[in-house]
Amino acid sequence: MTYIKGLVTNAPQVWVSGVDGSSPMALGPASSALLSPDGSEVAAVSIEKAQAVKKSTLSLYATNGAASSTVSSSVQFMQLLAWSADSKLILVTVGASPAQLDVINVATNQIHTIATGVIDGASFSPGSSDQVVYARAAPSTTRVDLYVTSASGTNTRQLTKDGRSEYPLWGPNGIVYSHEYIRPKDPYPELQLWSIKANGAGARQLTHIAVGPQLEGLTPIAFSANGKHLLANFVGQDPQAHTEAYTIDLTGPKPLWRDLTGDGNGNIGDAISADGKTILLTKGMTANLGPLSIETIPWSGGKPTTIVAQGAYASWNR
Repeated sequence: MTYIKGLVTNAPQVWVSGVDGSSPMALGPASSALLSPDGSEVAAVSIEKAQAVKKSTLSLYATNGAASSTVSSSVQFMQLLAWSADSKLILVTVGASPAQLDVINVATNQIHTIATGVIDGASFSPGSSDQVVYARAAPSTTRVDLYVTSASGTNTRQLTKDGRSEYPLWGPNGIVYSHEYIRPKDPYPELQLWSIKANGAGARQLTHIAVGPQLEGLTPIAFSANGKHLLANFVGQDPQAHTEAYTIDLTGPKPLWRDLTGDGNGNIGDAISADGKTILLTKGMTANLGPLSIETIPWSGGKPTTIVAQGAYASWNR
């Protein structure tokens, strides 16, 4: 497992530990990090907070504590999105509007820019094809749609054409994404989860959750290995002020969704175990970084177990 400590300082660090928080070890500077699926490396982005220009650096850390290597750096904001299933490629965005969506080969440091524009999420396919699904809007429009492409950016095809599809997550049985519903009296759309096959067929709505004022709705986070258990976050118009982890059970003919903790006091769904039985959470809100902690909780609910005090934004390969 990896996680971030020291977010309230100018020098946050990425740590690695067992999935229960045991044997913790600091790896180096980072404000966000993702563990590779094979558990051998950590991709981490650090930002020079004290500088006028917020330079971002993408580094690789070996989980055994060996020396790190710099993969890429930019004077623009860099966001780490995902590892490929074979632990060979990383997805990142560089910049904002427009942004570059880059695929980076960690062995060669070769970078392919596969899309440009306003990027609202991206995900690798769970298999060996290394295909990518991403949401993109042109800088001059508000229409956002899903596209599928190769890891080199070739053979790109448009998956949706409704102009309201974003935050895609590619799972074993298809792609889940957030669909925008325009609300006449609210400048922010309502987000409900939909699914679609990778060939563009079978689009259907999964959730019909009530979304109140100052709230937006659901964004997908992670699947179990069989694609039957889905973790999502219920976010507010300002995600720093409101986030709640939700589970969506896809085992039956109709999806069943549930507020994971039911506490309403704020938490962030970080990851789900491959067997779908355990959820990894950051407890608290990013508007107040000091008291954040990392917990595990059963899929079915129950009492959370704190495994890292004063840690946040965890990832694992459990």
